[in-house]
Amino acid sequence: MKQISNYPKVARDMFFAQLNWTFGFLGVMLVIHIIKIVLALIQGGDIDSFYNAMFVVTNIYMLVIGIISIYFLPYYVEHGVTRKDYFKGTLIAFGGLAITIPFITYMISFVERVILNAMTSISIREPDLNSVILEVDSDIVGDIVQAIILTPYVDPQSHWGLSIAIFSLNIFVYYLLGWLISTSFYRFSTVNGIVSIFIALVVLMLVDTLLRLSLDLPILNTLSGLNVLPLGVTLLVLLLLISLTLWSVRSVTKKVRIKM
Repeated sequence: MKQISNYPKVARDMFFAQLNWTFGFLGVMLVIHIIKIVLALIQGGDIDSFYNAMFVVTNIYMLVIGIISIYFLPYYVEHGVTRKDYFKGTLIAFGGLAITIPFITYMISFVERVILNAMTSISIREPDLNSVILEVDSDIVGDIVQAIILTPYVDPQSHWGLSIAIFSLNIFVYYLLGWLISTSFYRFSTVNGIVSIFIALVVLMLVDTLLRLSLDLPILNTLSGLNVLPLGVTLLVLLLLISLTLWSVRSVTKKVRIKM
């Protein structure tokens, strides 16, 4: 008798559970942003767009919920869901989340621009987030920090579709790396878990650099040697890195012992 696949239910449950968290996160960020707008009205000056503000902080948010995602596994296994279905369902759920967040953020930012342009004299700053890496002293620690905080950016005012796609890919990778770290700590020792953090940092820096190369953006000095790679090779290596990380998570979760 063929076993029933439960991954669609897992995907639906995890997507809506994490979407509820995301609405709370978006709500808090929107309140903070509105406060900044009010202060700008009172004191004068300009502000960053909601899109740019979310672009910077959403990476950390996705990393955190990626770390949390492993704790769904015992619940599902306890209710008869296979580890394979958990993996597939989680992958679909955070893929959907990675698409939904940038789209919602863009729509809020679009409404923000319309209202501010029509009703106030506040101007929206358009910082070049990609050029920041050229303004900071280059060393390995600085490059790691910049790779974590400032992911490759495309201005939504010039290429909104590409901008949303890059935003989605960035936060997809952060969720994936959080998932990798949490599964390593869950299955292995603390030492191996710490090793997974270093692996995640290496993957993050490589993905960041390869994506920047693909978009013809400034790259981190530490990995400037990759500048010689042609576009086809760059995209292939980027795909292989993400695929290898997914394979690693699947390999770990496939044999993990459930802690009840």
